[in-house]
Amino acid sequence: MSPLLFLLAFLWPLIHVLRAILSRLIDDRKLPPGPPCLPIIGNLHLLGSLPHRALHQLAKKHGHIMSLRLGYVPTIVVSSPQAAELFLKTHDAIFASRPKSQASLYMSYGAKGIAFTEYGPYWRNVKKLCISHVLSSSKIEYFEPLRREEVGLFIDSIKKAAAAHEAVDISKMAGNVIQSMACRMLFGENKDDEIDMKSLVKEAVLLAGAFNIADYVPFFGAFDLQGLTKRMKAFSKSMDKVLEKIIDEHEQDVPRQKNQPNDFVDVLLSLLNDRNESLDEKTFVIDRTNIKAIIIDMIVGTVDTSSTTVEWTLSELLRHPHIMKRVQKELDGVVGMHRMVNEKDLSSLTYLDMLLHCFDLEPPNGMLPLELDMNEIFGLATQRVTPLIVVPTYRLRS
Repeated sequence: MSPLLFLLAFLWPLIHVLRAILSRLIDDRKLPPGPPCLPIIGNLHLLGSLPHRALHQLAKKHGHIMSLRLGYVPTIVVSSPQAAELFLKTHDAIFASRPKSQASLYMSYGAKGIAFTEYGPYWRNVKKLCISHVLSSSKIEYFEPLRREEVGLFIDSIKKAAAAHEAVDISKMAGNVIQSMACRMLFGENKDDEIDMKSLVKEAVLLAGAFNIADYVPFFGAFDLQGLTKRMKAFSKSMDKVLEKIIDEHEQDVPRQKNQPNDFVDVLLSLLNDRNESLDEKTFVIDRTNIKAIIIDMIVGTVDTSSTTVEWTLSELLRHPHIMKRVQKELDGVVGMHRMVNEKDLSSLTYLDMLLHCFDLEPPNGMLPLELDMNEIFGLATQRVTPLIVVPTYRLRS
């Protein structure tokens, strides 16, 4: 190593440490109370394996609004409902933007989608676009037959397994049906046979939620100590190929079924390179990169949150049989034993908005419900360590 490189390698971390110390000394009078921090890592050492519990204990000592320094990142922790309302409701526009991260840089085309972009005119317009063409009440009602069809196929496959007394992988099957719904709503057709979307979504969620030391101590980013940068770049390359294929197919106007309306990708392509502006908003242009970033956020948000919710709900019901019985009793009273629940029944189901009610579920091979792995990670409803596999028994009478 040359003397110059050696000197730079020594001085670069030293400069960052000095900047952090000086910044702390200057800002201390302006910040809420908090624990003292160490050079470089700040208060990261105080978080432990369950940060939400560690923060709760720290809040008892330092107050409901306290300051931490996570590496070089100054952080305010809010722990009371009253303070949270001030941050999330009264002054929500000020605190709406998410901090920049390596995940947003590599996996969202430089934060050009919805999840990571800064709050402002672009975010508001993209949100309006997504709501009006996918998430509005009229669109939700329009896609109801699609959802009913997919759920019907899901039930039929479980019925076959029940008749054969076979265990089924609920994690996999729920993920498949939700992915199929999402693809048909966003792309106009199911891409399951062509694209391994589930693996890409799973990798995106893991990488976006992973603790990345480079986000808190930036000069470590060049070394990629955890290997996350390499994985993010690999994900970005794989996902880009998938999105390019989907966009190319729509641009080539691949023959569709008659009377099939434009899907979400068609809507985005219709705005490609158009200058969009509205009253009191700055002009913005949607290019191909923006389209891909928006699609990533929509597909990841749809598939991951829905499948995780279904999986954890069923897991908790298995762990609490008395609640399962109460749910089944309500469903039997409102829906009956001669048909499946449908979306029109939801307003009458006061105990549960939606649950697959036509099967009794039990763990296979004599496993007890309490043995299900429900370990929490950072206090979040994350992907389970192992798939949820159960043995279904059909309950409805023909």
